[in-house]
Amino acid sequence: MNDKGARDIWSGVVRLPAAAGWLRMLGADGVLEAGDHPLFPAILETEGQPQAVAVDLSGVQEMTFAAACALAKCAEELSRRDIHLMVAAPSEEAARALAVDEVADSGVVVLPEIHDLMTACVPDLPDALWNGGASAEVPVPAAALDDLPQQEFDRLRGKVRDLQAKVRTHPLIAQAQGILQERYRLRDGQAAFTLLQAASQRHNVKLRSLASAVLNAPRPESGATRWFADGVRTRAPKLAALPQVNSESANRSAVISAVLHQTLLISDTPMGNVQLADRHAGGLRIEKHAGLNEEFVDYFDVVGKDGTSCSLAARNVTRVTVTDVATDPIFDEEARYKILQAGSRAAHSTPLTTGRGTCLGMVSSHHERPVQLLSPAQARALDRIGDQAGRWLAWHQRTVVRDALEHLHRMALGA
Repeated sequence: MNDKGARDIWSGVVRLPAAAGWLRMLGADGVLEAGDHPLFPAILETEGQPQAVAVDLSGVQEMTFAAACALAKCAEELSRRDIHLMVAAPSEEAARALAVDEVADSGVVVLPEIHDLMTACVPDLPDALWNGGASAEVPVPAAALDDLPQQEFDRLRGKVRDLQAKVRTHPLIAQAQGILQERYRLRDGQAAFTLLQAASQRHNVKLRSLASAVLNAPRPESGATRWFADGVRTRAPKLAALPQVNSESANRSAVISAVLHQTLLISDTPMGNVQLADRHAGGLRIEKHAGLNEEFVDYFDVVGKDGTSCSLAARNVTRVTVTDVATDPIFDEEARYKILQAGSRAAHSTPLTTGRGTCLGMVSSHHERPVQLLSPAQARALDRIGDQAGRWLAWHQRTVVRDALEHLHRMALGA
């Protein structure tokens, strides 16, 4: 299908500044040619109580009268739920279709530019907050060790961080050691650790990931020479959205690095991070980051199901945009302070999802100014990254990690 006739849509959630709620944001490309375009049912599928449903028309070159009437019907249906329907950045042709009486009387709000969506929803916000000219005043605590040389201070802080990581990881690995020791009648925990380490290095799987797989995988059949009876393998999903890596030969670290690099390139910012779902930690764990200070990384090392934009995006499996960290009520004051201290005033969090819609992780870009709305092209590109990277991570778990478990099983039987 050519671009002109494309019927793909994109969607996300935009957090409004100054505690003004949120928008459901949708967009389409090409031609809105009839009332059966998937955009219209997507509008009506809005859940919850957003401030408005906002439709970005900047990628729509043509709109028919039938499509404009379909938008009008959506507006009437949403108004019964006390939700406004706004459309922004229509082409001249789309604007003419929207100007007919049938549409004008329906309550559809037509705005000339994308950023007008914000001012329409939060009309009294100071201009300085929209353009990022006035950053929030963030108190900076006094240094705890003023007399310590900076090099020594950095060395000690790094050592503390390494110890904290080991403390978090040790219980998981210890549980896996105990299971292996009991299952294969190994002489001690060190023998179990040696098996984990060898399989980890052989298949380039992180020790923590392998230990987690040991805990979560079904127990192998007693006496079976293979852990998994099903030996069917599939090829790695393509990663066309990540030109830096080859999906067939890349390891997980390389793919995660490429996800972050490409996201920051598309979002035009140097700050961001990738998190992966960690069931044992009970949330999302930072795997890769760039441009964020150590205090941010330490504080948000693992985030739970509530309290951040990425946890909201994971829960709803949809991209969430925070237009101003300084005023968004989703953050508690300590979390807000840590984000502002890192230089972030806005953020986009895009889920990494499997083909079945399960969230396996999150990639977030951070921006130094508030109200950073994505263009339709950016939204589509980030959605492609989230979809392709999520599918690849799911494939990696059921093939490469499984291969590492099989290798461990064979070694243990021969031990």
